[in-house]
Amino acid sequence: MTAPVTRRTALTGLGASLGGALAACSPRTAPGPKRQVTLRMSWWGGASAHKATLEALHLFMQRYPHIEVRGEYTGFLGHLERLTTQIAGHTAPDLMQINWYWQVLFSRDGKGFYDLNRLSKEIDFSQYDARTLGMGERNGHRNALSVGNAARLFYFNRTTYDKARLALPASWESLLAAGPKMRDALGDAYYPIDGTFQDFIAMARSRIVQKTGKALVDDVNKRLNCTAEDIAEMARLYAGLTRDHSLPAARVRAAFGNVAQQEMRPWINGQFAGCYLWNSSIDKFTDTLRPGEHVELASYPLIPGATDAGLLYRPAMMFAINHQTPHPQETALLLNFLMNDPVGVRAMGLSRGVPSSAIARRTLTEDGLMTGLKRDSEAELARLPITVLESPWFEHPRVRDGFQDILEMQGYGVIDEETASRRLYDDINAILTRVIR
Repeated sequence: MTAPVTRRTALTGLGASLGGALAACSPRTAPGPKRQVTLRMSWWGGASAHKATLEALHLFMQRYPHIEVRGEYTGFLGHLERLTTQIAGHTAPDLMQINWYWQVLFSRDGKGFYDLNRLSKEIDFSQYDARTLGMGERNGHRNALSVGNAARLFYFNRTTYDKARLALPASWESLLAAGPKMRDALGDAYYPIDGTFQDFIAMARSRIVQKTGKALVDDVNKRLNCTAEDIAEMARLYAGLTRDHSLPAARVRAAFGNVAQQEMRPWINGQFAGCYLWNSSIDKFTDTLRPGEHVELASYPLIPGATDAGLLYRPAMMFAINHQTPHPQETALLLNFLMNDPVGVRAMGLSRGVPSSAIARRTLTEDGLMTGLKRDSEAELARLPITVLESPWFEHPRVRDGFQDILEMQGYGVIDEETASRRLYDDINAILTRVIR
């Protein structure tokens, strides 16, 4: 659902109560005369993200009375298609929320979005580390700014593991070994970890990158950045995890219907006793657990000698400015307000995960919001070696679907492990050659 929002709009349907005292003026002020302008901003999310963003826009318009902001918000489903149509038709909003890999769809040469380097007077880039800034750059142009960085980590149901008298897995070997032990202790319905095929692909990628110390995709040579033997690890790991009852096989998961992972009955009641999940999404998983189930973050497994954890640590989402906007300075003021101004930061809260801005994290920490699994996850990410930067082409839909199609065929017994290993190398290389231009 999409709806416009202005200063005069009654924010009904979201239960938002807007108000609050106006805070001290931001050091970033609008340049030039205060001409009246209207901006459009688009984003996707759930009710909590909509409510938080609408409140932030309200406070921004109080701060800058000469700037009107209209919000256009939807769920994630269909948002990319909508934005694609807008960009193609030159009707895109001034400020837009995008996914990290959308840069290769809309800005292959780096010129598809407004170069934020030209807006350094309005946007405080000093709040971001070099790696975070680099993930928004293409060909020397700063396309987008990360709202918050995320990575998949291992979370386990401590209640179930205690019931089975097992320690939480802290190595790849202990994860494989947990399957038979949990089955013997609690029965066939219990598994140490659950996940979709996409979860598993990310997990296997992590292990391969730990071995090679390199990104999985080489976007310069348009192919996998590993050997056929390296990529065969995906097929072997899937076969091992499902064979040893550590991961539910495809047919087991399918029996519970096409529902969100956190809404599957075995997750809710603790039978699927773990997940490999984006740290920005853990709350929606813990929220569905039945009373008495307790989830903990596990130490991330590393193979001996690994110099990198192999995490796909990248922006959970980003903000980009339309390169055709007639109001770049005012749009930049809005971006900075949402990302770096304590007033905007407090309004946005943790609705989009832990912010990547240093001042935003400090503000929310001082307000007592960085607690529990969010705090633990940030501490684990700070502890791990994370130097390898994956190519955004790894998340291109055709590449993603190519991996999944092959592993699904293996999972349902259409092809064997050896065939899956060969196709993971040959087919994915062929797809990369076609899509990377």
